[in-house]
Amino acid sequence: MELLITGLIIFITIHLVPAKVSLRESLVGRLGENGYKVGFALISLAGLVLIVIGKGSTEFIEIYEPQSWGIHVTGLLMLFAIVSMVSFKLETSIRRITAHPMLWGITFWSAGHLFANGDAASLLLFGSFLIYALFAMASANRRGSTPAVGKMSLMQDGIALVVSSVIYVALMMMHAHFTGISLMA
Repeated sequence: MELLITGLIIFITIHLVPAKVSLRESLVGRLGENGYKVGFALISLAGLVLIVIGKGSTEFIEIYEPQSWGIHVTGLLMLFAIVSMVSFKLETSIRRITAHPMLWGITFWSAGHLFANGDAASLLLFGSFLIYALFAMASANRRGSTPAVGKMSLMQDGIALVVSSVIYVALMMMHAHFTGISLMA
C-alpha cells in the first residue's frame, strides 16, 4: 500500500502545480518551458509507475461489497470517460459544454470504478483521482477557464465517437491483460 500512496502523492502533487500559478511560473522561469514540461512528464511517469506497481502488489482488503449492477454503471461511465478524454485532443462539441473534458474523463473513470470495486486500494486509487479531478476543475474555473464558444465541427464529433468506440472495445477486450479482471466473461 505504501508504493500506491507514494505514487498517488507524487502524481497528484505534480498535477496540482498548475493550480498554483506563481509556482508554475517560477519553475518555468528557472527551467524554461521545455525543461518544465520534461520534468513534469518524468515526475508524472514516476508517480504513475509507482501507482501501477503499488496497486498490483497491495493485498485485497474489502471495505464494501459492490452491488451487482455496479459493473454496468462502470461500463456506462467508462464510455463517457473515453469520449471525454478523446475530446480533450479534438475540437468536439463537448468543449462547448465544459472547458475540462480530460478532467471529466478522469471523474467518470474514477467514479465508475468505485461502483465496481470495494477494496481499500481501489477506494484509495479511484477516490484520490475523483477528488483531484473535481478540485482541478474548480481551481481552473476560478482561474478563468470557460467552455469554448462558437460552432464545432461535426466531423470532429464523428471522429471522436469512432475513436472512442474503438478504444472502448479494445479496453473491454484487454482489461484482463492489465488488471487481471476479465470483462468479457
